[in-house]
Amino acid sequence: MIRSFSCKNFYSFADESVANFTVNEKAPKKEAYIDSFASDRISKTLIVIGPNASGKTNLLKVLPFLKWLIIDSFKVDLKAKIPVRPFLFHSLEKKPTELSVEFELNSSIYNYSFSLNEDRIIYEELKIKNKTKQKLTSKTLFIREWDEKNKSYRFDDKGFGLPKGFENENLLRNNASIISAAILLNHEGSRVIGDFWSKIEANVVEAGWLGDHPIRDNKISFLDALMFFSENEKLKATAEKLLKRFDIGLESFDIKKEKKENGVSINAKAVHYFDDQKYELPLHYESSGTRQLFILLKTILQVLANGGVAVIDELDVNLHPEMIIALFELFISSEANPNNAQIIFSTHSHRILSDLDKYQIVLVEKNERGSSEVWRLDEMKGVRADDNYYSKYIAGAYGAVPRID
Repeated sequence: MIRSFSCKNFYSFADESVANFTVNEKAPKKEAYIDSFASDRISKTLIVIGPNASGKTNLLKVLPFLKWLIIDSFKVDLKAKIPVRPFLFHSLEKKPTELSVEFELNSSIYNYSFSLNEDRIIYEELKIKNKTKQKLTSKTLFIREWDEKNKSYRFDDKGFGLPKGFENENLLRNNASIISAAILLNHEGSRVIGDFWSKIEANVVEAGWLGDHPIRDNKISFLDALMFFSENEKLKATAEKLLKRFDIGLESFDIKKEKKENGVSINAKAVHYFDDQKYELPLHYESSGTRQLFILLKTILQVLANGGVAVIDELDVNLHPEMIIALFELFISSEANPNNAQIIFSTHSHRILSDLDKYQIVLVEKNERGSSEVWRLDEMKGVRADDNYYSKYIAGAYGAVPRID
């Protein structure tokens, strides 16, 4: 599970900003939080709110960018630029971006940190914490740092056991992480970490080019979702059950693939019943809200089935606020979420705040310098557990609301 992640000099974030899933003993004892072996708890959900252009999407970009950097960056061309964007409104444009993430895996806590610009990874370090005899012990698995004077990396992997000669320039590349290179060598420790990060599913991506094909940074298409469900009958059945539960008039859906000379075509129909009669309607005639649900369920159901993290920008697009709450509650329920999957999403459907704890609400807004700032609601003084967060947020008590003159 993700415990926390941070960014500095990343898009609209000039200063260090942290999104934290861990909670203390004051957080309610409920299904929304999972006990950690580190004697704290981890939230299964974080909801990001704030005005337009505040930096919500940029905050969400950190995790999919790290996913690309950690497991896929070695697949790009040797001379390709790293697709990272610094804060542009200051001299920080010429300084490196700093990123870090702390995640829990197999009763260990990993801390992975980077300093980089578009030309190279300047600093990369992976640490691990284990618990022995009720005590947390920490060690560095590997570290590399660019030596500008000698134009080479200082590299130490004694704690990680990489293959001999790994520091060869063909593996220790400027634009690729150590893990991404070691995965291709079938290094066990790297493969385990790679498997964890492969379960990050997002509808917002910032990773530039992968091989010869550009990765899209917009919403997952409706066609992609239909293709996915045509190949995953079990999750298709789960999606049908949810759509029926959401009372949108859809009983089931039928998806057929046909091979053609120029590729594969999809024939998808929605099944409706009216006066006990069955009717089939081409699925693309369904409402924008229904089609949006298909797209969202592709991401959400994968994560719920396999564990991992769903990173969703603008979860509320074309959806009723009650549906937002229903999707959110899938992650809270231990029955619907047996693998303790997590979700972090942005929304303007603020009605959901009435159903949340202050430990689940992340606020984002820009300061007077034009830099985005992040804080969790429980970090503000005077916020009570029994407050109506929706009413107080709408009234402007917490900030992160539009300033309209």
